[in-house]
Amino acid sequence: MDAPDLTELINTEQSKLSADQQHDVEAVYQQLKQIARVQRFKISNHGLNTTSLVNEAWLKTHSGNKTFNDRRHFFAYCALAMRHILLDQARRNKLLTYVDDERTLDGQPVYRQSDFLLDLERQLVRLGAYSKRLEQIFTMKFYGEMTFDDIADYLDVSRRTVVRDWKKAQAMLSVALGAPDR
Repeated sequence: MDAPDLTELINTEQSKLSADQQHDVEAVYQQLKQIARVQRFKISNHGLNTTSLVNEAWLKTHSGNKTFNDRRHFFAYCALAMRHILLDQARRNKLLTYVDDERTLDGQPVYRQSDFLLDLERQLVRLGAYSKRLEQIFTMKFYGEMTFDDIADYLDVSRRTVVRDWKKAQAMLSVALGAPDR
């Protein structure tokens, strides 16, 4: 399916789609599910399962009168949505730890990963104040699993610029979070 077809499907009310079109939308949903599954490995113990994360992101894309210019715009929006969903969950988990330090989700303490996500978000906001593009690239790559080519097309810059900025964002965040450079 090419980008204009995908954009049209995403922007069309689901009840007006043919069976083949609904199948294509299901393929997009499955791709989002794959991205959400990767988030579970990157950010463990956040309290959401893969289906919950992708469903919340999917609902955010369909709330209001959102329209997407192309496939890259849609997935960039989903990356940002997943970032916000995980951050909201981390905030809820953090509140739980203040109420009861013994509380667990899926058998794991909630505060460790919540602290990391909250620290990461603080540093992403600071990174965005320094360079909005670095923040966008990090969000699209880390949370959205977008390819460097898709990010470059979306931001209308070269692939080389995206790769350079990705490395720069990683290094800056690594230093800010006190982690050793990778």
